[in-house]
Amino acid sequence: RERGAGLEPLLQALAQPRPPPQLGPLLCNLSQLPEGRRGLLDRSRCSVQRLLPFTQHKDSVEHRRGIVGALRNCCFEYGESPGPGHRALAQPMAP
Repeated sequence: RERGAGLEPLLQALAQPRPPPQLGPLLCNLSQLPEGRRGLLDRSRCSVQRLLPFTQHKDSVEHRRGIVGALRNCCFEYGESPGPGHRALAQPMAP
């Protein structure tokens, strides 16, 4: 949640030589929540810039898929009805 430690410890874990492989799927799940997307898209954190190198992470397919899923989830709004004339481009990723 935004009031707690938030995403910062998770994003700092990305800077470790071997980030935990569960970190990617965790970020993907968090990005399905409006608060998670807001945190990841907060420009002051530079989260997207920190996540981008992991889209080509060769050590863990699970980690790479999670990060790519988190970035993809940030491109869509979940549970909100689109305005008139809006056409969905893709379906949200399953948890």
